[in-house]
Amino acid sequence: MQAKQKNRLKRTVDVCMTVLLLCLMAYQVTGEALHEWFGIGMTVLLVVHHVLNGKWYAALPRGRYNLRRIVTTAVNTLLLASIALTALCGMAISSHAVPFLYGMLPAAFARQFHLAMSYWSFLLMGIHLGLHLPAMTAGFRWNARASYAAAAAFTAVSGVGLWLFIRSGIPGYIFFRTPFAFLDYEKAAVLVFLENLAILTAFAFLGAQASSFIQAAQSKGNARKFRTFITALLVAAALLICAVLTIATALRQETASPKSATAGAAQTQDAPPSADPAAVGDGFLLLPGGTFMMGSPETENWRVDDETQHEVTVSPFYIDPYEATQAEYARLMGENPSAFSGETLPVERITWLDAIRFANARSAEAGLTPAYTLDGDGVAWDRAANGYRLPTEAEWEYACRAGTATPFNTEHSLDAEGANFYGHYPYEIEENYFNDSVLEARPGRYRQTTVAVGSFPANRWGLYDMHGNVCEWCWDYYGAYDGRISVDPAGAPEGTRHVYRGGGWNDFGKNMRSAYRAAGPADLRAANLGVRLVRNASGGTPQTVTAAGSASPAPRGGRTLIVFFSWGGNTRGIAREIQRQTGADLFEITLVHPYSTSYNTVLMEAQEDQHRQARPEIKDPPASLDGFDVILLGYPNWWASIPMPIAAFLELYDFSDKTIVPFCSHGGGRFGQSLTAIAKLAPYAALGEGLSVHYGGGASLPDDVATWLDANGVPRT
Repeated sequence: MQAKQKNRLKRTVDVCMTVLLLCLMAYQVTGEALHEWFGIGMTVLLVVHHVLNGKWYAALPRGRYNLRRIVTTAVNTLLLASIALTALCGMAISSHAVPFLYGMLPAAFARQFHLAMSYWSFLLMGIHLGLHLPAMTAGFRWNARASYAAAAAFTAVSGVGLWLFIRSGIPGYIFFRTPFAFLDYEKAAVLVFLENLAILTAFAFLGAQASSFIQAAQSKGNARKFRTFITALLVAAALLICAVLTIATALRQETASPKSATAGAAQTQDAPPSADPAAVGDGFLLLPGGTFMMGSPETENWRVDDETQHEVTVSPFYIDPYEATQAEYARLMGENPSAFSGETLPVERITWLDAIRFANARSAEAGLTPAYTLDGDGVAWDRAANGYRLPTEAEWEYACRAGTATPFNTEHSLDAEGANFYGHYPYEIEENYFNDSVLEARPGRYRQTTVAVGSFPANRWGLYDMHGNVCEWCWDYYGAYDGRISVDPAGAPEGTRHVYRGGGWNDFGKNMRSAYRAAGPADLRAANLGVRLVRNASGGTPQTVTAAGSASPAPRGGRTLIVFFSWGGNTRGIAREIQRQTGADLFEITLVHPYSTSYNTVLMEAQEDQHRQARPEIKDPPASLDGFDVILLGYPNWWASIPMPIAAFLELYDFSDKTIVPFCSHGGGRFGQSLTAIAKLAPYAALGEGLSVHYGGGASLPDDVATWLDANGVPRT
């Protein structure tokens, strides 16, 4: 092959590799299948590139290594290694191009290494191009004005690229701190390519500057100046890193240290609570009160936007160390609505209004002034009364944290030996599903039932089951925190949902965090929802607060629409059975950019969408829901919540004066926290009683559907 033809072929291959690299970094544009085939193409071109540059390898052991040769050899070697590792790990998780190689490496390891190495390849390619830029542009003849304009444009684009590099979170990927790429699938394709090109340009700029420095260093008389410059640069970088680490450590310690309103509160906040000295004899513990940071810091993994951290002070109050039991509830209320039966088990399947009435009944039995006055479904809370009541959301979180500022009051991730929850899914399992060895708490037993109260270790203040077993109703309406009310807040002044906290036996670790907020209508019943009572320790606040005890009525028996999203077909089968029994209209949610058909891949896509609260674009959604009174809403339980296509659907319409009746397919977690997600996204809809179906439902599905439809007043044909 003639030298000119070979050089032309080399340049063609290099250009194709650069274009392919930009396409590979635009995963949200190309999709999974095309991404994999582009990767195969890149691997082939890489082989061709190195065959064409065989002389470079032959020359490696020969000749003298000056500074330029050392740097270029190091960059080329690292680039080759990173691209090769990217290709190898990509093939190990391939679902389309080379599926027969899937699993040749552990999937979780391969996925995270593929992500990190792909970004290293991208950045090193930019540096590689920059180092060779002087040679590549040597044939151009620039006048002074064009030269200055090109340099200014190069610098400006590089500045934008460096900003995008930081804003996009790429440092977290290349240093293995972020296991999955959180990409913006709504961004225009041309913008994705332009941003990636700007980032590539930024590192080409760095490579070009390095080339200039090397040339200056190798010039006569400049070597000593260059070494002095590099030494000063390294010292400055070391000092900057030390300063950043010092500041970060100080901020972390400040965030982790609960503040107190007074010196006295600071001395008592971490002290254990004392027993109730009053004559009631109920075994409640006295919490001394104090000031703490309510909510979660922005650095807490799997936090939700409604957990805005703010300073709150709570007054002393008494709290039951245990969740209310079925024996206590049945004795006072004459019934036991619980799905699981046992006197020492926590009572569950009680509504918010049931919990209010239970508190009043216990006050009457103890001779205390009831905290609540009921007028129909309206409730007035006398905050000065000494009777039993529901905790405020602030009191609950203060008691749960017990002086801690970590996601859990144990100050480490909970496993199934420390709490009753869906033990297969401890905290942060979503990102490490295929490699749980890196987790602080490993997967363990899933009991699939409540257990006797007090079965697990108490928190440092002697309170049991603040995480797991059953969720616990609070007084507050659900709404954004009001940072202006910092002393004994009682929630939003109005709303349609009430808060419950703590997570239950079927919840994932992420939903048991001290800051996690669940919410539902006041008439919600669930097999993982109970109560823990408190009462005032002093006169309380001389104030009366009112709330509604049930959701606003919505029409039933009107025109019905079945809406569902299905990936594997289980939910689709349930929806078709519902349609067979009702004759209702049917709409299946499909996406403009569908999820992968690979199970392992869709697991990652689903958790990634939940993590960033994505709203995938729905294909041809109904123009309006006018004329429909009841929406039967179906979905698979994905990562203990709704799939994000359901969230996208709920945000498209106004559900005021409509009833949403959920049904879901699941592998053991029932509804998880999906009812909370629906309640938050459709705050003005009434929620009917849900139907949870294990996978496809089996032979009992027709009867189960019929019973559920009748319970919700949905007519059958």
